[in-house]
Amino acid sequence: MAGIWGEVVELWRYPVSSLGGERIDRTELDAHGVRHDRVFCLRDAETGAIAEPESQKRWRFTPDILARMGTSDPEIRTERSDWLSVSTADAQAAASEKAGFPVVFAPLAPTIAEAGAAIAAPRYDRGHLHILTTASLRALAALLPPESRVDIRRFRPNIVVEIADLEDGFPDRSLIGRTVRIGDATVEINEPCERCSFTALAQGDLPFAKEVLHAIARHGGGGFGVLGRVVAPAPIQVGDTISLM
Repeated sequence: MAGIWGEVVELWRYPVSSLGGERIDRTELDAHGVRHDRVFCLRDAETGAIAEPESQKRWRFTPDILARMGTSDPEIRTERSDWLSVSTADAQAAASEKAGFPVVFAPLAPTIAEAGAAIAAPRYDRGHLHILTTASLRALAALLPPESRVDIRRFRPNIVVEIADLEDGFPDRSLIGRTVRIGDATVEINEPCERCSFTALAQGDLPFAKEVLHAIARHGGGGFGVLGRVVAPAPIQVGDTISLM
C-alpha cells in the first residue's frame, strides 16, 4: 500500500492535560508533536497529585474546563469565568471553584525523563501524535446506539483524517509500523492508542457512556486510533494530505 492515504480534516491541541482542547487550522509539528500540546497540568494544591479523571471521580470535572493557547501561556475558561491565563490567581480560583477543592496549574514535561523539581512528569510516556480516522469513528458509531454519542471530544486526537471506508473495523491500525508524510512533516506510526475510562466520561453535552469503551475493547483490542513519533518536524494544516512512504 503506497501513495495518498487520506486528508487532514481536523487538528486539535490540549494545552492543559485532561482539560478540554481547542480545534485549530494549522500548527507546527516539533520534536514532541503538536506545539503547545499538553504543556501544563492541573494539580491538587495540597498533595501535588496530577489530575486523573480516568481513575478518580473527584477529577471528572476536568474536561468541562476548556483550554486554549494564549500569547505565552495556556488560558482556561469555565462556565462561570472568561478566558484566564493559567499563570494568574484568577485562573486557579476559577478552577478550584469548579473542582470544589484547591487546585493549581503547573508546567508539564513532554517526557518523564525531562521532568524535575520545577516541571511535572506526565503520567504516560507515549507517542507524540494521536491520529484518528473518520472511518474508525463511523465504524465505532455503527456498533453503538445513537445516544452513546461517538464524538471527537471523547477520544482527544491531535489529527483527524478523512479516508474512504476501505475495510471493516478500525483501519487506522493498518498504519502501525509505517512511516507517513503529513504535509512536509514525517511521522512514524508505532502503536495503537490504548483507551481508558476517560473515553466514557460525560463532558459538555456528551453523556456518560461506558458502552463506548466496552465496544472498543471488544472490537479494537482496547485500542482506537494510533500514536506516532515525529521524525521530521514541519508545519501542518487542515487540508494537508497524508501519504504512505
